[in-house]
Amino acid sequence: MSSDEKQINENNETELMELGKFYFLNNKYDEAVVKFNKVIGMNPNNAEAYYNIGLIKETNNDFDGAKKMYAKALNIDEAYKSARERLNKLIGLEDE
Repeated sequence: MSSDEKQINENNETELMELGKFYFLNNKYDEAVVKFNKVIGMNPNNAEAYYNIGLIKETNNDFDGAKKMYAKALNIDEAYKSARERLNKLIGLEDE
């Protein structure tokens, strides 16, 4: 664990989201999913966490898993434009 990680408050949803995004951007997908799942454990209504897991699943060619995560994000926030666009792309719909 790096000294930067030790300064992260694991009970802070925002900090966990940022750490998850950091891992994702650095291609550390497993670590990112762990952080996003922690966020979901703290707040099951965090659509962004589901969306980010969907992005990771899509990156890893798990398209069914990605669709499920995008759908969960949309169940929480039906106006989540990015999740709608990614899901539509995966199921073959064109954006309106």
